[in-house]
Parts: sequence; C-alpha cells; structure tokens
Amino acid sequence: MNNDILPFWQEIGTSTSIIARKVSEKLHSKTSHTGTLDPLASGVVLILKGDEYFNKEKYIQNYKTYNFDILFGFSTDTHDALGIIEKSITEELEIDEKKLNEVINSMFGKYHQQYPDFSSKKVEGRSLWEYKRLGLPVPNVFIDGEILEIKNGKIEKIPSENEINNLIETINSISGNFRQEEIVEKYQSLKVPPHLFRINLEVVMSRGMYVRGLVRDICNNINIPGIVTNLVRTKDGEFSKADCQTIKEYFKEELAQNPKFLNPEFRNL
Repeated sequence: MNNDILPFWQEIGTSTSIIARKVSEKLHSKTSHTGTLDPLASGVVLILKGDEYFNKEKYIQNYKTYNFDILFGFSTDTHDALGIIEKSITEELEIDEKKLNEVINSMFGKYHQQYPDFSSKKVEGRSLWEYKRLGLPVPNVFIDGEILEIKNGKIEKIPSENEINNLIETINSISGNFRQEEIVEKYQSLKVPPHLFRINLEVVMSRGMYVRGLVRDICNNINIPGIVTNLVRTKDGEFSKADCQTIKEYFKEELAQNPKFLNPEFRNL
C-alpha cells in the first residue's frame, strides 16, 4: 500500500474538503483529494500527501463506482433529498418499467451532462451553487464523460410516510447551513400518494460526473419527478471500503476533545 494515499470511508454529513484539511493539519503536510462527496453521500474518498500530492490529476482520472436509489414521486432543486421540493405527484404513481429500463440502458457510453445548479463547478470565479443561492441566472455548463457500466434492480413500492420521515431525520442530522429548516417544512407539507417507488442502480462513471445529474436526466426522460437517495461511492479507482480507514478512528483523539471537529462549513450567502 502506498503510504502517501490515504483511503477514508466518509460518512453522511462530513465534508471531503474538511477531511483533507484536517489530515494536513494533523500531519503537517500538504494534502489534496480526488473528488468530493455530497453531504448526503457516503463512501470512498482518497486523500493524497507527500509525493502523491503532486499526482492529483492522475488519481482524479479514476473511474468511480456508485450505488444509489432513485426515489420517484417528487423532485428538488438539488436532485437529492437536501433540496427544496419543486414538483410532486399527488395521484397514484404508475411507472412503465420497460420504458424506465430502456432509458437507464440508454445512458451507457458517452455522456454529455449538464452540471447541476447546486454544484462546485466554477464559472468566472464563482461556483454554480453561489449563483443559485444569490438568485442570479445559473450558467448552463456541460461536461463530456462516460458511463462505463450501469446496472439496475427491480422497482420497489414503498410507503410514502415512512420514506419521508426517514429523509427528514437524515436532513436534520446534517450540520451547516443547507437550508434545512425550509427543506423540512416543505417535506412536512408535501402531498404525495400513499406509496412511492424506488429503484436501485450501480454505475461506473468517469471523472467529474454527477450522480444527481444522471438521476435528473433519467427522470426527465421518463417525465416522472425523482431524486437520488442512499448514494454511496463504493469504489474510487481500485480502492474500495475494504481499503479504507474510518474518519472517526483516525481522528479519535481530536473528536474526543471536540465532537464538532469535522462539522462541515457552508458560507451563508
């Protein structure tokens, strides 16, 4: 194992950038990482130090593997649960499974993806999420990449109330300013049928691609609102969970002194 590559298993609610910074402070060494995870995502992150610090571009090129669910029935402005609800279905939902499978399979191969409005992609020195939060027109920016592999399971029918309550619980567990109060209020007043539907997918994607963007495009193609939930990065290149150390164990002394040691930060625009 290369000692200058530190694979971590990042839990929900932790910031990849903060992990890299805290490792740097702990080791008194410059560090970088090979790709952030969203606040509601978990999985493999690679922190680079020493000689590998200068090879960031090499490791960013790694294909990344994700396992996630699409929850059908409503959509948000972030395309995941940590967003303001924009559209919802109030009548009993019906999904054409054959059409859905065709759309999912059509995403395989070369993929021209528009960056989500809430993303860290910078245009003229400002991240897209900053444009959104400031109420400015968000530039349309695209990335060309590839989906190397995509697999999907069967559609499940699930009770709406249980699912919404689980989402609210998870949102309330996230630290930082992510509009949680407004988001939870929208969930609490959300009118949806008694049952929603979800499907599990696994995808291998090239650098810079957003699972949230993929889910947005799939849902738009079948004309049914949906969001990504239970997002897990299972592999970053050759590294999987078996190669990772936990953040809590690595920073156990720091967390014992300050339980908020790794709390994410978010500028209040």
